[in-house]
Amino acid sequence: MKKFLCVFLCLSFMLGIMPAFATGVSPVMQVANCNSYVSLREYADSKSTRLVKVHLGELVTKCESASNGFVKCVFDGQTGYILEKYLKTTSEPSDAKVLPNQQVTKCTSWVSLRKDADTSSARLAKVPLGATVKGCVLVGNFVKCSYGGQTGYILAKYLKNASSSTAPAAEGITGEARVVNCASFVSLRKTPDTSAPRLDKVPLGAYVIAKGSASNGFIKAEYKGQEGYILSTYLKKSNTGNIALADQRVTGCESWVSLRESPSTSAFRLDKVPLGATVTDCVKNGSFVKCTYKGQTGYILAKYLKNA
Repeated sequence: MKKFLCVFLCLSFMLGIMPAFATGVSPVMQVANCNSYVSLREYADSKSTRLVKVHLGELVTKCESASNGFVKCVFDGQTGYILEKYLKTTSEPSDAKVLPNQQVTKCTSWVSLRKDADTSSARLAKVPLGATVKGCVLVGNFVKCSYGGQTGYILAKYLKNASSSTAPAAEGITGEARVVNCASFVSLRKTPDTSAPRLDKVPLGAYVIAKGSASNGFIKAEYKGQEGYILSTYLKKSNTGNIALADQRVTGCESWVSLRESPSTSAFRLDKVPLGATVTDCVKNGSFVKCTYKGQTGYILAKYLKNA
């Protein structure tokens, strides 16, 4: 038996038909061991043209070994090659209807990740609006997927393709951006992950400084001097010159400064704000800061303010 196996393996190497068990290639595989995505390339060559980005956690089908350490596979209807080191085997059947990463949509605030494909099944987690789930497979009216380290089922009607809906926004926004598409606020998170700690709540309509795309459909952003990550679906490019600030304290004056009705030194004075007083809800635009003091919102020259 040992002699037969040795001869079989030698012939396999010679003929270039090494069986799948030797390389760990299975019909369906999942993207792993990368920060954000891997490239599905036109040929089995790392310098070959990238056909599409396949994100961490997404599944590819019809996998078979290829040359140069690549696996030939199909993703979203396109056939190409991915380095095997970025793929791992899964238990999904070879005829599974694999989907790209999906994003939660059409709900008020969250959807249920359930243990089984049944609306009466136990809830494993609440997946927030805008969050991305991975390793998606369509099972009837449900999508089997993973979120926060747990695998379960979400009703398909609450999901849409994340790779097509989030990538353009995540790659396109830099500079001033405004919070949109939320009920009252969005989370500024410590890392680009919906389960990461929240650094701050950024209210609807607030301005942030976007600093380019991050993984998982997030954008790196600065709000009131603090850097974190916000889902790109909640940000819209703007060009007003507004910059959100932390609460400010009056400084650099003899006794008080004017809170004016509009951003002009000749505008009507709403109040006198004393030296050392704190103003809130601060947004800088040009030489003035829009802010609130004792329930009144107006404008103070920026040179008389500093972080409280």
